[in-house]
Amino acid sequence: MKMVNATQANVQTMPQTMPARRARIAGILASQPVSSQHELGQLLIAEGISVTQTTLSRDLESIGAVKQTDAAGQTRYILTAAGSAPGANSDLLGRIVADVLIGAESAQNIAVLQTPPGAAHYLAGTLDRSGSSNIVGTVAGDDTVLVVMRNPKAAIDLCSRLLRLAERARTTVQTSAPGGARQRRSS
Repeated sequence: MKMVNATQANVQTMPQTMPARRARIAGILASQPVSSQHELGQLLIAEGISVTQTTLSRDLESIGAVKQTDAAGQTRYILTAAGSAPGANSDLLGRIVADVLIGAESAQNIAVLQTPPGAAHYLAGTLDRSGSSNIVGTVAGDDTVLVVMRNPKAAIDLCSRLLRLAERARTTVQTSAPGGARQRRSS
């Protein structure tokens, strides 16, 4: 299995492992409607990932994907909340952010998130599984998470979105930066 960025042919961007393949499958299902295993297989092949139908079936079961009819009446795979897939439960992200986010600030294409001591890894893991295609990756310390985004606008948007989620639990006080790109929560 090899993930290839269209602008950088022959550059591997994820390891050739079962967890990496399953994470990619979950990412595809979270980001677009897929109605059959054949269609999913074709999408994977387009990304350089070759998988048998049997393996694909096991992968879908493992990540908690099931076929259901969506609001438009189309049959498609969805990720259940029980699955460990990216984007499986967007409400979970909101609850965690409301519990642990203290501040958020963008710096170029990086979002710097502040948490109470010991909570950074928890928030980073939740963001990694959120299914956001704009998140390249996270690095967590004890009370700070660095979220590498695809571009500066994505970093600003993530900070604003996370701060809005956090505001549901507490009031915020703007400390600087136009457009709310940097705020701190008060207790």
